[in-house]
Amino acid sequence: MNHEVVRQLEASIEAAIAEALAEVDIELPVSPSLRTLHLMAKAAVSVYEAAVENQRQR
Repeated sequence: MNHEVVRQLEASIEAAIAEALAEVDIELPVSPSLRTLHLMAKAAVSVYEAAVENQRQR
């Protein structure tokens, strides 16, 4: 995928994860660091990229 698209997806997903964790009504055992949030977003985008690649191979 285009690097700029990947970067935008990562930023949007990172913000969404942070918002979701802030709004959750349960106490989490660990509050994720900014680095952890970033890595979670990168992981999500990697899964999406794999799904796109699998779809292209069909």
